[in-house]
Parts: sequence; C-alpha cells; structure tokens
Amino acid sequence: MEILMFEDSGKMLSEVALSSSSTDTLINLIDFRTGTSYTSFKQNNCFKHALALIPYPGQCDRIGLIISAQLDKSLLHIYSFQKDQVHLKFISPEKIIALAVSNKGAFCAGGTDNGKIYIWEISTGTLCKVFDAHYKKISVIKFTSDDSALISGSEDAGVNVWLLSSLLDDSVDESPSPFYTWSEHSLPITDIWCGIGSFNTARIVTSSLDHTCKLWDLSTGYLLTTFIFPTAITCIIVDPAERMFFGGGSNNLIYQVYLYRRRESSNYNAFGEEMSSVGGAGSIEDISSIDDEKGNLFKGHNSAITALALSYDASLLLAGSKDGTLMIWDISSKQMIKKFSLHKGPITNLFTFLKPPDLISSTSNLSNKIMIQPIQLFQRNTLQRSYKDNFDELHDLQRSKQSLLQFQVDDNSSTLESQISSLQSELLRVHNQYQRVKGLHDEMYQEIVNNFMANRREIENQKKGE
Repeated sequence: MEILMFEDSGKMLSEVALSSSSTDTLINLIDFRTGTSYTSFKQNNCFKHALALIPYPGQCDRIGLIISAQLDKSLLHIYSFQKDQVHLKFISPEKIIALAVSNKGAFCAGGTDNGKIYIWEISTGTLCKVFDAHYKKISVIKFTSDDSALISGSEDAGVNVWLLSSLLDDSVDESPSPFYTWSEHSLPITDIWCGIGSFNTARIVTSSLDHTCKLWDLSTGYLLTTFIFPTAITCIIVDPAERMFFGGGSNNLIYQVYLYRRRESSNYNAFGEEMSSVGGAGSIEDISSIDDEKGNLFKGHNSAITALALSYDASLLLAGSKDGTLMIWDISSKQMIKKFSLHKGPITNLFTFLKPPDLISSTSNLSNKIMIQPIQLFQRNTLQRSYKDNFDELHDLQRSKQSLLQFQVDDNSSTLESQISSLQSELLRVHNQYQRVKGLHDEMYQEIVNNFMANRREIENQKKGE
C-alpha cells in the first residue's frame, strides 16, 4: 500500500522511517519503501528510548516535532521538519535517559539515571510532577493508548503502572504510589509495548534481559502469559490487530510469536477450525522450539537486533541492528526486501509515521507557509517550588478559593445580587494577583537562565584563553 493519505491540497503522503544511534550525531529520515533519503537532523546523541515524536494536539497521525534527550548533557533538543538543525534547546533539571510523549501530544515524561520521572505539559512547559519511580535507572517509559496511565520499566527489573490522574493531582503532596507493580521479571527491562484500547481493555507486553516476554492484562494487573526465549529480547513490537508480536534477540534473530492458534472445532461447522488465545492464567509458553521449518524466524542480520517498527498496514517489519543496519522484511514471506546502512553504530530508536507535509526536502515551497508547531520552554521547577518566595500571594489565592466555595444562595434577591457583585470583585482581584505572581515567576526564571548561560560562556572563554 504505497499511498496512505490525501491532503486537502491534493498531495499524496507516504510513510517514512526515522532512526537514531547512540554513537553518531544524526537522526536519519528516509522513505523505507523507495529508499529515498529525505534529511538528516544534526547535533543529536541520545540513549535508547530517549527520542520521541510530538504529534499535533489531538492529531495522533500527524507528527509535528521530534524531541530527544542528549546522552552527555542535561539538554532536550527539539527538531522541526523545516530545518536539519536543532529548532530549540531546553535545559532539563538533570540528565534524562528515557522519554515518552502522550499519544494526544499533551504531556512529555522523562526518566533519569536515579529512578526519577519528570512530567511536563507540552503546551505550557509546566513541570507538573517530579517523583521517585524506581530504585535504579529508568530504561523505558510508555503512555497507554488512551493516555490514562504511564508505564515505566527499570534496571531494577520492575515495571510500574501509574495513573496519570493521580500524578497530576496537585492536592496530593506525598509521593505517588503505583497502581500496579509488576516484579515478575528477574533482570533489567528492555522494552514495553502498550495495546490499543482503554485502560479496562488494553494489554501490555514487557521484555527483559531474563530471556522472557510477559503479557499483562491492564484492567486487572494479572500476568496472562510468559514467553520464554533462547536469548535475551532487546526490543518488541506488536501488530495493530494484536494477533502476533515480534521480539528482537541478542542472537541476531527476530522471533515472530502468535498470540492465537488454530484448533479443530468440535461442532463440525462449515469452517472446520476456530481460533483460541495462546496461554492465559499465568501459563508459560516456550518459544525456544521456534525454527525455520515453522517459518517464524527472520534470519539475515549480522549483529544483535536493537530496534523494531512496523509499517502502517503491518505488512512490513523494520529492524535495526547493532551494526547500524536497517533491514525491511516482508512479514508474509519472511524475505528481506531492502537493506540500508544508516548509522555507524547501534540503531537505538526507530519509528515509522506518515510523511510530514512540511518536510523540507520535498515541500520547500510549502514549508514557508506551514507554521512550525508551537512549543513552550520546559520548566525546571514545579509550580510550588517556583513560588516558594511568594507564599502571601498563594495564601490569598487559597482564601479566595475558600470564599467562593462558601457561597450560599439566598432566597432574598437583593442579598443574591450583593453576593454576585462581591464575587465578581473577588474574581477580578484573584486574576490580578495571579498575573502578578506569574510575572514574578517568569522574571525569576529568566534571570536564573541568563546567569547560568553567562557563567557558562565565561567558563568557556577562560578555557579558550588557557
């Protein structure tokens, strides 16, 4: 399926693949069906799972920006499709090593080396929450498809499920508790996949260096099935219909695992066969018996598999390996149809999505007419910490809130009019106080940033002088 979508302008959009490596400074964007190279974004160096796509708000199928957390600095880089250089740079509170953006483009979550998770609101840049999520380094973060929960995996072998509503609740001061804690893995978590559907219907697949992948029911938190492999699984991808999943192994092989199997019907109906789910109730499925005869292996890579992705129609499997090679596989025939040498080292991040309409190489005339998706500077402090020197103003706001809650409707019309007039005056005062506090915060933050950058330039000039 070459043509995927029509725009109002009549332009036809196809798919693109975006990849990055931890050993070079490029993010490559190609048409993986034709082999056309569109562009390479420069000045990037990020970990596995430290690059994410930011969709336009409410448009999950239209990607507007790319965000990556730098490997050696406390910096977040933002890239647009209208230039190959960094569009914006954000200074993060500490070095981020895992990133995830919600499917609707509302929130960005970042995990750190010491097990903390930061959550920002993308439209405002507000740092909504900082909390300790794991004992060791965060290895991967994912949002569920309905953005109701955040799932984190760590090198402590644990997987935690966090309700986003509780994480964003400002009325709760203490550290949040995970809704589920899954500790059945015995070695570090390598990847997490979240199924399609709401919280009550979705399934989750996790992979680990302990040679297993586990299938979970999100509504109950129960472990459904454990799949045992002959090698460590470094990355996973599930087809959109959730009929099967693919696991990339450290032994250079890709395993295709079916989640349903055919069984003979006992009713002698016209179809003769019916499908039943594999595993369930915590059962164990041994995948070590998969071989070439069953046609469930993809063989051809010369090094360990590091990243997987699927085409829009799930007919093609994209696999990146440790030697920087990207191979395109036809799933039905298990044949490798294209091969690209994109990077000098391991492909750590791999995505497929519809080609952006403002992509510079093919729509240079259009790029000047399409506005770059707006994004605000990510704050380094939470709202409460930013206002710690302005407690009087905050207390006034709280008292105003309490006075509004104490509003009582009186049968006497004159009393009611008086209360309405009083409330209008109170709301106006609260609004003015809020604007004043916000201005103080912005001024304080800008001064801190300016001082930091000035000191940094001074240190760099001293080094150059030496």
